[in-house]
Amino acid sequence: MVSGAALVEPPELNRATPEDLTVELTAVEREVMISGKKVLAETYNGSLVGPTLHVVPGQRVTLKLTNKLGTATNLHFHGMHLSPKGSADNIMLSAQPGQTLTYHLDIPANQAPGTYWYHDHEMCSRDGESMPGTEMSSASAKARCNGTESQIGAGLSGTIIVGDSRQSLPPAYRGITAHTLALKDAQISGSSSIVYPDGVLEPASPTVRLVNGQYRPTLNVKAGETQLWRIANEGYAIVYDLRIDGGSFTVINQDGIPSAAPTRATHLLVPPGRRFDVLVTAGARGSTWLRTLAHETGTEGDGDSYPDTTLMKVNVQQGSGSAGPATTGGPSGMATSPRIAGPLPGSEPDLSGEPIAQSRSVALSDDGGNNFWINGKLFDMKKPTFKKPATLGTVEEWTLTNTSGHDHPFHLHIAPFQVLSVNGVAQPPADYTDTVSVPHAVNGKAGKVVIRIRFTDFTGIWMFHCHITGHEDNGMMGYVNVIAAGSTG
Repeated sequence: MVSGAALVEPPELNRATPEDLTVELTAVEREVMISGKKVLAETYNGSLVGPTLHVVPGQRVTLKLTNKLGTATNLHFHGMHLSPKGSADNIMLSAQPGQTLTYHLDIPANQAPGTYWYHDHEMCSRDGESMPGTEMSSASAKARCNGTESQIGAGLSGTIIVGDSRQSLPPAYRGITAHTLALKDAQISGSSSIVYPDGVLEPASPTVRLVNGQYRPTLNVKAGETQLWRIANEGYAIVYDLRIDGGSFTVINQDGIPSAAPTRATHLLVPPGRRFDVLVTAGARGSTWLRTLAHETGTEGDGDSYPDTTLMKVNVQQGSGSAGPATTGGPSGMATSPRIAGPLPGSEPDLSGEPIAQSRSVALSDDGGNNFWINGKLFDMKKPTFKKPATLGTVEEWTLTNTSGHDHPFHLHIAPFQVLSVNGVAQPPADYTDTVSVPHAVNGKAGKVVIRIRFTDFTGIWMFHCHITGHEDNGMMGYVNVIAAGSTG
């Protein structure tokens, strides 16, 4: 592959507009170019990185998904506060080959501005076989049913941008340049098609890390310039531990939620599904790299091991950045990112002092093979994880434990949650997320994360699962029934 080409933004599905809109996605297998190499992939509208959907709060979006694949497929609108019923964020819907599935998405008036994403969520683990606890939707006996891992791994994901998170910043930063950085990886076979592994990603296999579907692209910035980078891990298994050589990030938004206390960070841990909106500031002329650091997801022999890998070259060119109080007299490449005072508009309130309606335990475990459990059970669509439902308007505290030898990124549909502690260490108050990495067990002691969730607006099935999609496809998924106040369920 050829590196060094100028960074190209993902294609746009639409322009931001307050009017209601209709958009179309076609899932189709197609040859794509990855930095000069032809590769067979599964695409939305012919693009390895799906086109970016722009929405604004209060808008109604009609999205038509046409399936031209040889397998059933559907969509999940990751991080969005949408109903799990009807034709909204309902992962029970499925488009068979040749069918068109229409979604009606009513974007809430209070949907926070930020970066979200969409991807396939078909619940089949392999050809012709449903994932544990589910039944294949009606289709021809010859129809394939490839699951979430296979389809995201083959390319089926894209970005959603709600509003513009720059508008929550001080006036000096509202006009700065913004870039979307969609992170994916591809294992490419000798026949130049994307390989999707059976079960769990094998890190020993050759893996190409891509930014916006490009291999080591180059981004040009001006000395002293501050930019907004919308970073999203839209892959199916790999963790990124991001760093700018010689620089830092100012985190203003996580998983679509504006920060209550924007912080500077020298690196960002980005498991599958997570997103960060960050400010970066260029220093003096020169060049530097955005890279992912070497990272272990568990104990030797259990976790995956990812090498230090450069992702995107950053060229700092002559010029005076016009946004933000940046310095051009520092080292070449990226300088220290700016300080931003919080809380930012749209940030969520601290739940640590709220009364708790219920406390629940979610235990993540596996057998070292291809069985992955929540509370000792494989996913069963006919049985909620908890007998007692949650009630709208209440706050619950969940304790997530992990007895396995590798980390599990835990994701909840419909609403974000506040992380109170990780392995007993208190986390910054009122910074919310919709995906959190639950640490692996060490010397027999389980990893533990404590979260709090406020259930709002929507009754029905609220799904949760590990976002390593091979784990999800092989049983590590569950749901809680949510009912209205006063209802008996």
